[in-house]
Amino acid sequence: MDTLAEQERKLMDLLTRRVHKTFAAARAAGVPAEVFGDVESIADSMTAALPTSHVYDRLVSPFYDTGGLTRWWGVSRQAVNKAVAAGTVIACRLGDGQWVYPTWQFTAEGTVHPHLIALWKTLRTAADPWTCAVWLRTPQHDLGDRSAADWIADGHPHDTALALAHADVERWAA
Repeated sequence: MDTLAEQERKLMDLLTRRVHKTFAAARAAGVPAEVFGDVESIADSMTAALPTSHVYDRLVSPFYDTGGLTRWWGVSRQAVNKAVAAGTVIACRLGDGQWVYPTWQFTAEGTVHPHLIALWKTLRTAADPWTCAVWLRTPQHDLGDRSAADWIADGHPHDTALALAHADVERWAA
């Protein structure tokens, strides 16, 4: 596994090549420099998709914050809030009121795996968001010592994980 420093170097190398390519194409097309005038906003947009770090990283994972998710999805904050309210995205609230969205729920295309949402909604009937997120990331013996999130992402039958979720919901409610 790569260290954070190695991952940063790889990302910076790739970004450098892509930025150089973009600027070369802009020069060739005669694009005025003013198009790239707000470099702070461009840098903010580029880094918005990077996972942020919070105290819950050890338990759950890195997260996107609302600003990062709105930029990645290309939607408004209201659209993200609507997804949270509908339960179609896994979201947890930090102590300061900020919403965070675990990265493991998203596909490369930015969608949330529907089977994870089914598990999330089942668990949420009996527990708070952090308990549910921790449950989804905790290795389960009945899933071959994989977490339910990994089990689903690897394409295993979701019914197995859903049965475990229902059993725990019943136990929590007792």
